[in-house]
Amino acid sequence: MTQHKKERNLLQFNIDDFAQLALTLSTPPKSLTFGRAFYRFQYQQQQYWLKTQDPSAHPHYVTGFLNELDFYRQGMTQSHWPCILLPSQIVLCAEAVHPYIPAGQTALILSDAAPRITDCTALSVWQIKATLMDMIEAVQQLHQRGWIHGDLKKQHFVQYQQQTCLIDFEQAQRLNLTPAQQGLTATPRYMAPELFQGAEKTVQTDIYALGIIVYEWLTGQRLAAKNYQDWAYLHCQYLQIQLPPHLLQFETLLTGMLAKQKQHRFMDIQRVKECLITENV
Repeated sequence: MTQHKKERNLLQFNIDDFAQLALTLSTPPKSLTFGRAFYRFQYQQQQYWLKTQDPSAHPHYVTGFLNELDFYRQGMTQSHWPCILLPSQIVLCAEAVHPYIPAGQTALILSDAAPRITDCTALSVWQIKATLMDMIEAVQQLHQRGWIHGDLKKQHFVQYQQQTCLIDFEQAQRLNLTPAQQGLTATPRYMAPELFQGAEKTVQTDIYALGIIVYEWLTGQRLAAKNYQDWAYLHCQYLQIQLPPHLLQFETLLTGMLAKQKQHRFMDIQRVKECLITENV
């Protein structure tokens, strides 16, 4: 790897480096069937991820991967993005530089990072609030740069060098722009009620997804549904906020994030932040 001063979020591997890498395949079986591949590797005692996509595979996966590459390309040109993006690099492999990376494929490399959200049972209320603030501020920075994540999940919050970062931007889209990609591009577990009715994603759908993440984290239980229709019923009709007694101070926060009607939900992430700050904890 070339060694010289660079922005925090820019990795600088050379093509020749890839021939020396010992890649370990870490892809879920379902993703492999759609041409998606994730690899882990170590370089100079640092851990990294490498992500590729077969361009002739399922169009949904190909479109998502290309969208994520475009997101990172735009982020790399902005000096104030490192606070929410992992160090990254996009590499076009014009030739087969590694047995696992065919010629013509593009690879996305990311520094490895630890999960940001872990079991909260041993945390104090103050520690929970601090973690929530980190998550909210990460999403706020994304929105302030004019982007919606579009597919927030617990595993998309990571910690790198004591900084909360976001990952997996396959469904990211510019604010106030209708995406070219149509169809279901969100995970039903985290979908706001209006998405089940065909509405477009907005800042408020990100807020709802974040609310589900927080709710499951605080209760230590995952919401359950058998199929897409059951998820729709759950989010649109049945979901009720029931927190443990020692965490009831977060009920107002979750009520504002998980309101079924958009007009009753927090209108932007700043309102979420302000509510958390004023909670009596």
